[in-house]
Amino acid sequence: MQNFKLLIGLAAAVLTATSATAQTKNPRQLAETAMMKADRDFNQAAADRDMDRFLSLVSDTAVFDSAEGRGREAVKKAWAPFFEPNGPTISWAPSKAESLVAGDVGYTVGAWERHTKDARGGDVVRRGQYLTVWRKEKDGAWRATYDTGSTSPEGARVRPLTR
Repeated sequence: MQNFKLLIGLAAAVLTATSATAQTKNPRQLAETAMMKADRDFNQAAADRDMDRFLSLVSDTAVFDSAEGRGREAVKKAWAPFFEPNGPTISWAPSKAESLVAGDVGYTVGAWERHTKDARGGDVVRRGQYLTVWRKEKDGAWRATYDTGSTSPEGARVRPLTR
């Protein structure tokens, strides 16, 4: 009985210590990990051509440089070609995330690659870099609130996107 009480006490101490450690984790680190995951999920939704899942990661008030206007509908209209069965493709990979101190707003940066067809049906590849601003919304989900990017100049030596 004594050993059983000791075992229960030890288990309680370990659980309390584990819980305290989890509660004291840096909110910025947690946010940066969450944003990297959200960004990868965002890319996977585009790769799967799943517009609904893609838009679920876009804020109601989002502003994307690639879209005219604000919000999900503007993003949906601008990005629609990438979700057509034989449309162009775009993929990206985040290389870094940074969060503000409170852990509810931050950004990811990385490289993107777009494949389109020229007039003869040949593959045209463009590459560049991007920045996406993320916000943790009231429901706890991270959503893109701003997205922009730059295209590498023709002839620039840019490595193909790696995942």
